[in-house]
Amino acid sequence: MVSILIPVFNSKFFLYESIQSILNQSFTDLEVIVVDDASSDNSPSIVHNLKDSRIKFIQLTKNLGIGGALNVGLNHAKGKYIVRMDADDIAYPNRIDQQVQFMEKNPSIGVSGTLAEYFDGTPFNRVVKNEYLRPSLLLDCPFVHPTVIIQKEILDKSGLQFSGYLEDYQLWIELSKITEFGLLPEILLKYRRSESQFTAQNFDKRSNEANRLRISMAEYWLGRSITTTEKNIVSLNISEENQPELKMVQTFCKELLEKASWSDSTQTLEVIKKLFFRNFYRTPMRLRSNFQILNIDFLSLREKLNLLKKSNFSEIS
Repeated sequence: MVSILIPVFNSKFFLYESIQSILNQSFTDLEVIVVDDASSDNSPSIVHNLKDSRIKFIQLTKNLGIGGALNVGLNHAKGKYIVRMDADDIAYPNRIDQQVQFMEKNPSIGVSGTLAEYFDGTPFNRVVKNEYLRPSLLLDCPFVHPTVIIQKEILDKSGLQFSGYLEDYQLWIELSKITEFGLLPEILLKYRRSESQFTAQNFDKRSNEANRLRISMAEYWLGRSITTTEKNIVSLNISEENQPELKMVQTFCKELLEKASWSDSTQTLEVIKKLFFRNFYRTPMRLRSNFQILNIDFLSLREKLNLLKKSNFSEIS
């Protein structure tokens, strides 16, 4: 029923506990595909010592990276569903059972995730409506990757696999074009925060790739190529001299709202407002005025007054 994909690279300190959290699941109709991405530590021996017939171990002789290792696992998976798991996280005992039940009850949803928390109990993500997830790709990656479950049939029919430097974000954008998304409001995973892990490294490269994907999402959304100015609107870490004027941001946001026929209008508006606010607070004072703020028709009166207060307070300060 379920194929769990666990890519492994030098994960000896946490690997045993992570795999055990899957083997001890209340849901038992599963296979655990562990792909060792050419580790130089004793990760392979840890897997070999786990005597469970549901484990399929694949050892690569060349490091392919997370996306490459996951694709190798995908090619060996036989389950109806693909479930992601990292080699240093812990799944709660009922995680797979709850996710399978959710997917079985909602066949129109091709990919879904759950809430997660750090090991100190701090929440990783928060509850949002399912309809919010696809448009939110314009802002950021909407899922905690190791919480995700995917209908394998969708991957098989579309030919989609993990690709790119941010392999999960890239895949969600492609899947958003062909299926619905979902998010369970339960915490079902403990996520390990580590300064040495891949997600904490190569910040600039990851940031640039995330901006490229936001631009890709905007162009899919609008059905056209976007200008350099519009690319700056959807990108993060833009210098002050490249920050577009507020009027341009407003115009771009209005077009996004008008073209969002593929998603829920209320949740799409929430995403557009976040995009606007993100730009508003990084726009220099000289590029915004009270008149412009009052004429932003997709904001409520209360939101406009709040922006006016903050803008005028900053000017006085």
